Amino acid sequence: MDYPQEQYNEIAEQLGVHNQSQQSSLLAGQNNQMQYQMEEQEKNLAESQLDVEETLIKIDHLLRQDVIKVNDQGIREWNKISDEKKRVLTNEGVEKIMVVLQFYINKETLLSNFDDKMIARRMLDFSYSLSALIFLKYETFFSSPSLKECKEILQLRINNKVESKKLNAEIFHKEFDAVEEEKKILKELEGRLDYEIEKIKQEQTKTNLREFEMIFTQITALVESTHNRAWKGEERGSLRRHFNISEVIGGKGQMPEKKGGIFGWGRS
Repeated sequence: MDYPQEQYNEIAEQLGVHNQSQQSSLLAGQNNQMQYQMEEQEKNLAESQLDVEETLIKIDHLLRQDVIKVNDQGIREWNKISDEKKRVLTNEGVEKIMVVLQFYINKETLLSNFDDKMIARRMLDFSYSLSALIFLKYETFFSSPSLKECKEILQLRINNKVESKKLNAEIFHKEFDAVEEEKKILKELEGRLDYEIEKIKQEQTKTNLREFEMIFTQITALVESTHNRAWKGEERGSLRRHFNISEVIGGKGQMPEKKGGIFGWGRS
């Protein structure tokens, strides 16, 4: 059928408007989808940047002297120390230190606004308090051998002493009876066994205490790093800058500026 020119133009115009409307709807849908994806990425970035849980879990494992090993599936995972006797800190010691760290390594600290003097003052207070806490409660913070372990250590020392006597006898070609020699050593221990056991405990505790300086230094460094991220509000500033860039890329640069920022903070 042949349409008059005017009618043909009208139909063509209507079809053009319809196609333009469809394209606009499609473009709007794509923009909405892109905006949603960007908002999700921004949300994930903020959550991951402010999430300290993984850091705290890692610190807990390290304080317990756990080690990372690769399992049969090729996955790296934490494993308990093979010999529990070699642990420096007790469970109570680790738990007490972790409670302290959770008050300093958290989202609130990261989103704070500290200047150099504030960071230095907070770190000084933290250092003094932590060192005092550990030293005043070192008997519960640091591991000491059990009575059974003390017995094993004492028996090992007796055996070493017998072997030393045996070696001395062999060098000088003297007769030697290991059973009799052990009896002599045990007889010497009569009446002071409790003293020897306590001495072993103190020696082992002192050995663990030698680890204090390194543990203290590592913990202090972690807390200081957290505070440095909050220097002059840098952590929240970096988040805000990222969101501003995302708004420009997403075509929202012409939108009115929101008061208070995404987390209710003031303007940069």
